[in-house]
Amino acid sequence: MTPRQRRLALGGGFVLAAVLFVFAWRASLVPASHPDHDHGMLNLDAGGRLMVVRRDGSERNLVGRPEKVMIVHFFSTDAPGAAAELAALFAAQEGRRSDRGVDWVLIARNTDFASLDSWLAANRLVPPAPESLYVDPKGDTTQKLNCKRLIETMFFNPEGKLASQTRGPANWEMEASGRIDQARGGATIE
Repeated sequence: MTPRQRRLALGGGFVLAAVLFVFAWRASLVPASHPDHDHGMLNLDAGGRLMVVRRDGSERNLVGRPEKVMIVHFFSTDAPGAAAELAALFAAQEGRRSDRGVDWVLIARNTDFASLDSWLAANRLVPPAPESLYVDPKGDTTQKLNCKRLIETMFFNPEGKLASQTRGPANWEMEASGRIDQARGGATIE
C-alpha cells in the first residue's frame, strides 16, 4: 500500500467514525421514559428529541419548558369514539381560545395530513385552531412519550412536568378546566 493510499484509508476511517458518532449521539437524544409505568413521560425539560410534524412539513420538538400549560392529546383515526372525543375537545379548545396560557398539541398517530383531513371531513370536524394539529407518522414520539392508548391526553405544567393524564376519552366539558388550572398551578404527578 502506498503512503497516499494509507492516508486515504486512515482519513476514510476517521470520517466513518465521525459519522457513526454523530448518528449515535442523535439517536441518544431521547428523554428518559418509564415503560413499566402507566403514566406518560414525567418531564419534557429533560432534553432530547420528541418530534411531531406540522401541516407545512416542518417539525416541532416538544422537548423543553413550554412556559405555559401544554395539553398533548393523542388520537388515532382508527380508534372507536375518536371523532366524538375530538368534537368535545374542539369545543373545549374553542371555549378557551382567548387563553394564551395554553398550548394545544393534538397528535394524530401513524397518519399523514391528507388522510387526517379526509377523516376530519368525513366526520364533519372543523378544528378551531388547525395549527394545533400535528402528525406522528412513524409513531416514534407517541412511543417515547409512553402513550399506551388509542385516545390519551397528558397535561404538562409550564415547567414541562406532567401534571395529570387521562387514559382514554376525557370529559372535556367537566374536567378540562380543572386539569388546566391544576397544571397552571405547577402540580405534578411525581
